[in-house]
Amino acid sequence: MNRKLLYFNLAIDSKDTSLGFAIKWIETISNNYDQVDVVTLRLSTNPNFSNNVNVYGPKKQDKKIYKYYYFFKQVKFLTSNNEYERCFSHMSPISVLIASYYLIKKRIKTTLWFTHPGPKFGLKKIILFMSLLISEQVVTASKTSFPFKSKKVHVIGHAIDLNIFSQNKKNLSINKFLILSRISKSKNIHTTIDSFLNSQYKNYPLDIIGGPLNSDDNEYLKILKNKYNQPNINFVGKIDYESLPNRLKDYDVHINNAPSGFFDKSVLETLSSGIINLYKNDDFNKLFNNKNNFHFKSSENLIEKLNNLNQLKNDFGDFLEVLNNELQENSLLTLNKRISKYL
Repeated sequence: MNRKLLYFNLAIDSKDTSLGFAIKWIETISNNYDQVDVVTLRLSTNPNFSNNVNVYGPKKQDKKIYKYYYFFKQVKFLTSNNEYERCFSHMSPISVLIASYYLIKKRIKTTLWFTHPGPKFGLKKIILFMSLLISEQVVTASKTSFPFKSKKVHVIGHAIDLNIFSQNKKNLSINKFLILSRISKSKNIHTTIDSFLNSQYKNYPLDIIGGPLNSDDNEYLKILKNKYNQPNINFVGKIDYESLPNRLKDYDVHINNAPSGFFDKSVLETLSSGIINLYKNDDFNKLFNNKNNFHFKSSENLIEKLNNLNQLKNDFGDFLEVLNNELQENSLLTLNKRISKYL
């Protein structure tokens, strides 16, 4: 019997800095199935998937209400013409909810991957909770990266194609700083820049790579650009995910100020690139063998860490090899092994 998987995701977009990695998930998970039908909420690029992968989705420019209508109709068609072993939804609880009638009708068991602290209130939180109820299993990256407690929730780590980021850095230097992040208030980019400008490296180059995803993010970006309008603070914007590994070769220090719940892939990507990381979310402590040298708890603490970078540079070099071993638990290469019992 052919193994068929119904697969939901937010976007097929190889050029998106934040979402481009999702393509690699499809390629990896599809190795375990004879047929994978991907229904996305936004089809911007169409990569050359293997023959067992079919992709369906509205164009980027289509209005949101049409995207949901298209998605619903496509799921209706696919579930009427195929017998799926399971449904997997990658970071898209809204897709589980929209498709719920046909998932339940056809008795298709669903696994949701979601790694985000989630909305604190409102419609999005209700949608996430409903998707938890509908799903048989939920997999997430860290102990704080799913906002609801449930026996359905399982921590399995992330899945990044770390090999494409891997660099053999022999000499660690401190010349250029980076924030690799979606432009969002939740990522505390303004407090990161404030701390940086109050450190001894305030005149060094600091690049912010990433872009906004919604109107609130766009407003936040305008505020940031107006407030930090100076030559060494550079808002690069989004870059192609495929170009990111080569671009990271330019940087020496990455700062991630996202709080608990955000097990950001940017930390994994930059660590794999041999870039010194300062981070706030203590879920990353395990990667650093529970050494707290690089973990900051406040803006003042971040300034202290920045001013002590020369010592931290030596510490970072000492356990790069240990760090690489820990990173494998979040590697795309081990994804199928870690997720197989939930799919």
